[in-house]
Amino acid sequence: MTDTTEAVYELLQMVRPLHRRVARSVAEHLKEAGIGVGERAVLALLVEGEPRSVPAIGRALFLPRQNVQKWVDGLLRAGLVERRPNPAHRRSHLIAATDEGRDLFAQIRARETRAIAELAGRLSPSDVKVASDVLAACLEHFSPFEDDPDRPGPLA
Repeated sequence: MTDTTEAVYELLQMVRPLHRRVARSVAEHLKEAGIGVGERAVLALLVEGEPRSVPAIGRALFLPRQNVQKWVDGLLRAGLVERRPNPAHRRSHLIAATDEGRDLFAQIRARETRAIAELAGRLSPSDVKVASDVLAACLEHFSPFEDDPDRPGPLA
């Protein structure tokens, strides 16, 4: 194994704990907002994008439709999203953020931005560019192994 291969292996081993720590950090401040990490992901997608059906949200987040439906139901109960008619499908409504959902997400995002700014202050623009290039290469390299979240393939 080359030194670079070993270094990439070590880098990939940091992804899961990093993801867990970021998710825990986000979850901690989302408690105050009354939503969870999954609901935040759905709300972000709808605020930063356009209305989507539950299956389309699942595909965008690489998650099973059933998980997404649970989060959408919670956001609907909280008045943070609403159902809209879907011209492409009678039974699969489009889900859109409400004004209340947009306002809440703006507050969440502002808090996250402050936390990220602390980290960004420790890094140079070139550090961030290199890290971004490495992560993009990893995503591209492993893209053939991506499953349809509603029809996962075997792991073996």
